[in-house]
Amino acid sequence: MKENAHKEPKQKPSGRAPKEHVTNRLPKTLAREAWLKSKEKAISATRTKSDSNYTSAQEMEEYAVQQAEAHLEDGALFALRKTGTVTKDRFTLKNEPDEPLQDDPMYGDAPEPGEKKATARETSGSDPHATAKKEQKRRVAQKQSRDVKARQQRIKKSTRGVRGVDRDQKQFRTAANTARKEKQARQAAQRTQRMIYRAQQAARESAEAAKKVIAVIRSAIQHLLAVLQSLAAALIAGGWVTVFVILLICLIALVAGSAYGIFFAAESPDENAISVQEAVELLTEEYRDRLEEIENSVDYDRQEIESNDGSYAIAWQDVLAVFASQTSGDANGAAVAYLDEDNVDRLRTVLWNMNELDWRTESQTQEVEQTNEEGETETTTITETVLIIELTHHTPEEMRETYHFTDRQNEYLTLLSDEDTTILWGELLGGFVQGSGELMTPGMDTVFADGALQWPLPVEGTITSPQGYRTDPITGEISYHSGTDIAVPEGTPILAAADGTVTIANATDSWGGSYGYYVKIDHGGGVTTLYAHCSSICVTAGQQVQAGQVIANVGHTGRATGAHLHFEVRN
Repeated sequence: MKENAHKEPKQKPSGRAPKEHVTNRLPKTLAREAWLKSKEKAISATRTKSDSNYTSAQEMEEYAVQQAEAHLEDGALFALRKTGTVTKDRFTLKNEPDEPLQDDPMYGDAPEPGEKKATARETSGSDPHATAKKEQKRRVAQKQSRDVKARQQRIKKSTRGVRGVDRDQKQFRTAANTARKEKQARQAAQRTQRMIYRAQQAARESAEAAKKVIAVIRSAIQHLLAVLQSLAAALIAGGWVTVFVILLICLIALVAGSAYGIFFAAESPDENAISVQEAVELLTEEYRDRLEEIENSVDYDRQEIESNDGSYAIAWQDVLAVFASQTSGDANGAAVAYLDEDNVDRLRTVLWNMNELDWRTESQTQEVEQTNEEGETETTTITETVLIIELTHHTPEEMRETYHFTDRQNEYLTLLSDEDTTILWGELLGGFVQGSGELMTPGMDTVFADGALQWPLPVEGTITSPQGYRTDPITGEISYHSGTDIAVPEGTPILAAADGTVTIANATDSWGGSYGYYVKIDHGGGVTTLYAHCSSICVTAGQQVQAGQVIANVGHTGRATGAHLHFEVRN
């Protein structure tokens, strides 16, 4: 075996000048620490970039280089800060030779005390060259210290700027979260408002349905009282046959299975049946489809409606009275308190038998005043093809003979055709409301018929289409407009333009020959006015009205593009 040779411990050679630390050189330990820190940051940033979407290896390489450069720059700044601190400490120690230099882990082992004292003794002489050299080193150290401090100040400012960006981003995120929460709160408030609106609407509908039921019951009680009065009078007179008939009518009025049960068909409990309102809407739509079929089958320039009684609407109160009397009064009479498929078919037959529909075309020549391009008015003769819709309405009295009513059916029809039921029919079908009798001041000074008729509204309105030839807002073609269209909000009261007598009060047919719910008033002297597209009316045929009296409310029933009053003046 090889023997271990004894080695002498290595000693520092004597007589060598002590090694000075160079202040402007980066220590190895400090450089290594900065390099390791930059490397770790670069590797961490590259690994944690999970949301990046690189389309090629070249982009990945560029991104890694950028990250490495950024973090190496951070490492250099860190090294500069450390270097400035070390330089400052060195400079302080050189100016204070009496204090020993403490161990510095950044530089390894500190100089021996003997070395420090030897250096101090060598530099304390009176050699001018040595003094100048020392002064030069001191100035260089001061300059480096100032440079380091300046770099540190720039680094601090840069750090503050980064922190400021972070704070701005945080504030931006906070503002975005606040805006999102406010949006969610607004949406929740809107949903709540919609729920409240639906609940209010349901409550209104329930209240309206309750009012209709109350009106039916009230009417039944009124008829019952009238029958009882007639019964008492008959008993006093001794008319026993009349007494028997009155008792029969009284019992009929109190039984929902009778003809009077049509008023109880407003809300049908049978899932296979529909309400009277639904049946009326269904058949009115079929009637309207037939009119449109005629209009589409011929070419015409203008349309007119002619009827044997001056009305353009279906008299649904008469149709329903005849239907209920015929159905319930038959020997095998069926209940009309609900409208099943069979009853709807019977009602359809009665409708078409009481409302015959025909048409013809004819050529008419009119003189029309038009404005030319120079703004001058000139008269032009126009020849038009006019489509004339012919309506033939049959009364309940005529239907008695047509259907050969029995005594029982006639009694039913007499009961249901009483004038007292007019309002009840209108309320049942939704076109009549209470409110007639109130007098209001016209909203404008505009008059019609040479001052004989006042403005028919309590508010100002916009005349969107005057009477005469115009471009039809629905068809887009030039056509004759028979009245003046005044745009006002829906529900605005409509006033009688002058004193007169109501001749037509359509509160049952929402189509009304394209007029919707409408009122017609005879003012005498051959002057009549018509108020169309109403949402509801509050007068009845035969009623006397005064100028400014509320007769209806503005709506958009019939053929209308929006809420407005169609006001016609006829001489």
